Amino acid sequence: MRNLSRLLSIILPQNKSLRRLRIGITGSFASGKSEALKVFAEAGFFTCSADDIAHGLLEKGNPVSEKVLEAFGDVIRDNKGSISREKLKSIVFNSESSMRELETIMHPAIKSEMENILASHPLCAAEDAILAKMDMRRSFDKILLVRCPASRREKNIQARGVDQALAQKIYSFQKDERYAADCADFVIENNASVPIFREKIKKLIVDLYGVY
Repeated sequence: MRNLSRLLSIILPQNKSLRRLRIGITGSFASGKSEALKVFAEAGFFTCSADDIAHGLLEKGNPVSEKVLEAFGDVIRDNKGSISREKLKSIVFNSESSMRELETIMHPAIKSEMENILASHPLCAAEDAILAKMDMRRSFDKILLVRCPASRREKNIQARGVDQALAQKIYSFQKDERYAADCADFVIENNASVPIFREKIKKLIVDLYGVY
């Protein structure tokens, strides 16, 4: 396949209607969303992820991190006084009520930050496992749902070195794919090798621009 960055650099100036495209990438934990996001980045899209935004919001001194500390207390601090994401995970992934409390604080802030990014970058792809749950469908022009069979997802988890018990808890909070499928414009199955999956994403990008 031809180099997508070069291809889009040729196409976009010729068609003003194609100069703005906001893609939301969703799917369950370890389904392949991040790999899909990489392909969009290689094609010239500005990219961001809800996880990266959340990490920034939890940094020491951020007003959102102060709200989280008020809600969960000093027990989630590390030895430098910052929020320990590991300690926070150990609480919220073992208590649905704690997870809901954290979501009440984090989701509006993540949504606001992501919408600011989308507004600032005409070509933008954003990854969010719970995009539908956060009511962000209208923030995007198109939604891509990445689906992955359990066997493949387990391999992805092993490759990341994530504890299986924690992975299962994360998945249990993100697994409502029926809801995600209802708002998706495209569904891509990540059921083979990484190169094959990447080719599927590349084809989607080309198809979005009507180039064959």
